[in-house]
Amino acid sequence: MRDLLRAGFSRMWRAPVFWLGVAVMVCCGGLVCQNAYDGSRRGIVYFMGDLCRYHCVVTVFLPAVFCALFLGTEYEHGTIRNKLVAGKSRPAVYFSSLILSLAACFLMIGAYFVPVVIAGPFVTEGLGMTPGMLALILGGELLMAAALCALCTLGSMLISRKALLAVVLLLAAVGGVVFSATVEGRLAEPEFYPGIMMTVDGEQVDTSHMENPSYVRGWAREIYQFAADFLPTGQALEYNLGTYVHPAAMCLYSLLILTASTAGGLAAFRRKDLK
Repeated sequence: MRDLLRAGFSRMWRAPVFWLGVAVMVCCGGLVCQNAYDGSRRGIVYFMGDLCRYHCVVTVFLPAVFCALFLGTEYEHGTIRNKLVAGKSRPAVYFSSLILSLAACFLMIGAYFVPVVIAGPFVTEGLGMTPGMLALILGGELLMAAALCALCTLGSMLISRKALLAVVLLLAAVGGVVFSATVEGRLAEPEFYPGIMMTVDGEQVDTSHMENPSYVRGWAREIYQFAADFLPTGQALEYNLGTYVHPAAMCLYSLLILTASTAGGLAAFRRKDLK
């Protein structure tokens, strides 16, 4: 597998999609720092912990785009068949693709932190959380990205048509974000209406104790919260918005998705007909 990784990394360093992702993430980091600077001039306080999580929604699309445009050419150019003909095993081919996807995604995320680390201390007021919590959040973000990479690698190794792969991965990323945003919106509904005075038939009515019918209660709320915590796109939104309530559980869910998707993808790839 060492030869596969060496060739893969050599191709990755020359891939425009990789450097485009790096450039996008550097720009995102710079824009976040600029917004924090503008906010600080208006009296808004930002913390380093905030700046370290604003990349998560963008990160959702990194593995999808990279795997679609980089790994998607493996079938199109017959590269996978050539690797197998050369004596490489299917597990080695699969894991080398996964490692390349992980490395590319982590390097792109690292590019986001370059301007944040350089400019962040000058526009923020400390960490805003304990170092242990910050480490847990950063670890959770990387595990979330790893889970997304595993899912996208699975698709890349099983879908042999590049155009179809790109459509599937991008639609899955967009659909996941939209679904998770809907779930997050339902969870964010207040249990009671805010305290305002309304006029009903000429009479003023205090609505401060009126229940919100859109508020999710009971077992349904548990299901909504599980969906937000379990799905990588839900985790991305929770990290981005700072609404996470179970960060340790989210790390475990990402590990579960990473392990299950890799095992399932490898099992399916072993049986795939590569004519």
